[in-house]
Amino acid sequence: MKIEEKQALVAECRASGMTAKAWCELKGIKYSRYCGWATTLNRKCHQDEPQQWADVTVAKAEYAKGEIKLNCGKLTISVEPGFNPTLLADILKVVNAVC
Repeated sequence: MKIEEKQALVAECRASGMTAKAWCELKGIKYSRYCGWATTLNRKCHQDEPQQWADVTVAKAEYAKGEIKLNCGKLTISVEPGFNPTLLADILKVVNAVC
């Protein structure tokens, strides 16, 4: 499949208002394949942009509880003691792809 076809499908999915998983089921496309296309296209679209780092501030009241909150625009990710570092890394990859 050509890159243009993948771009068109990703754009169609995003414009559908559906979740990517539901859209893929409707179209008969493997969700993992779609995720690969979307990730590749996101990287390609943003490859010339300088990397941006978000400001992180620690709220003292939350820190005292052992909880850490990461704020990025409208998103807040709460990390509590005993969190799964692999899960956090996966979440941050998704957030990075979306932001």
